[in-house]
Amino acid sequence: MNVAKSEVVVSVSADYTFISSDVLQDTFTLTFKNKNENATFFTAELPVQLIVENFTIKDIPSGYLSHEVKVIDGKRLLFLKISKPLGPFEEYKVVIDGKVRGLTDYLGNGVYQFTALEYPDYFKSIGIPVDSIHISVIFPQKLLYMYRPVSVSSNSYIDYGIYSSVQRVEWNFASPKTQVVAYIQFEEVPNYVTLNVIGASMAIFAFFALLYMSYRSERKYRKMKMLTGTPWGGNIVSKIREMVGNAKEEILISSPHIYYTDWLTAELKPVVDRGVRVRVITWPSYERRTFRSIDEVQEDRKQYFTLKRFLEMFPSGTVKINDNIHAKLVIVDGKEVLITTANLTQTGLWENYEIGFWADNEDLASQAKEFFEDVWNAEDTIELNEESIEPKVAWAVIMDIKERRRKKEDEGNL
Repeated sequence: MNVAKSEVVVSVSADYTFISSDVLQDTFTLTFKNKNENATFFTAELPVQLIVENFTIKDIPSGYLSHEVKVIDGKRLLFLKISKPLGPFEEYKVVIDGKVRGLTDYLGNGVYQFTALEYPDYFKSIGIPVDSIHISVIFPQKLLYMYRPVSVSSNSYIDYGIYSSVQRVEWNFASPKTQVVAYIQFEEVPNYVTLNVIGASMAIFAFFALLYMSYRSERKYRKMKMLTGTPWGGNIVSKIREMVGNAKEEILISSPHIYYTDWLTAELKPVVDRGVRVRVITWPSYERRTFRSIDEVQEDRKQYFTLKRFLEMFPSGTVKINDNIHAKLVIVDGKEVLITTANLTQTGLWENYEIGFWADNEDLASQAKEFFEDVWNAEDTIELNEESIEPKVAWAVIMDIKERRRKKEDEGNL
């Protein structure tokens, strides 16, 4: 049975390995997936601009692909003809491998720029949504030279090898709507550590000292990453899910607003059940504005629903509320920390342009936890329970605490 292509999505991966400054090995992979629980028969004829030399092509599983090369308007195009039955949620891959030139430009003074473009528009035009685009560049690790980034485009992740030389740069784009661009400017510089070792045995001690410092620097920077959130999806919520899922001892979460919490409670419930301690600081159930009296207090219905779910699903002492909290952070096991502009809401995680910083770094996580504990133990941070969940009750308690503190400060100034 031939089913509409909209039941099939495609993921694009382009992996480039430097052979020389102007020649790269390109491995281009198209992964088609039947996202339906029913079987479908997938057929497509796809033109791919042929920029690789001496290419090979294969499909996994094999036997469902034919291809031919045509020259149209001076461009070499590789036409892929696919005819493949796809079972429920089955994946099918087409891999093109070859050498490519022209993606690297020399800018002078030892600086190069690599640029790659991918276009999801064609797939969209024939009814195949693009689920993701992945681009990576792998740098050779040389004895006498190292590679160092000068600038890099967004959505990137840099992996460092020994001596702080760039080893791999990756870009990941979730559900891209238009053309995506990946570029990095980098420089090739002498590896002075190795040169010193080769040049004089007297430098052995310095070599190991520099090696140790470089190793620590490499570990530090490869475990830090900028994350982005966009209206079509992003990395922030994915990283939160990954951090929560890997937690072994403790999860600390701070966010003023936590709306539409089904995804979050679904992630937290299994880890709580296996003994991980979870603590959350968030806003009370009243609206985020100034009230002059208890009669003016208005309920924030979405926040109330969230607090109610927390009370129903988690042990007492899991959640505290504070109406001055503005920090958005997640800390896991005293090692990983995520600080972000995004509230844990539908708008913050899936609709706004947001940014976050993630680090697998005990020093940074310790500093973030110290801040969390200060807020958790603050006088005006109160425990969420069946009474304080009510907006007027919470407002009255918190305002009374603040008023007593203000009077005490005034008396101390006399």
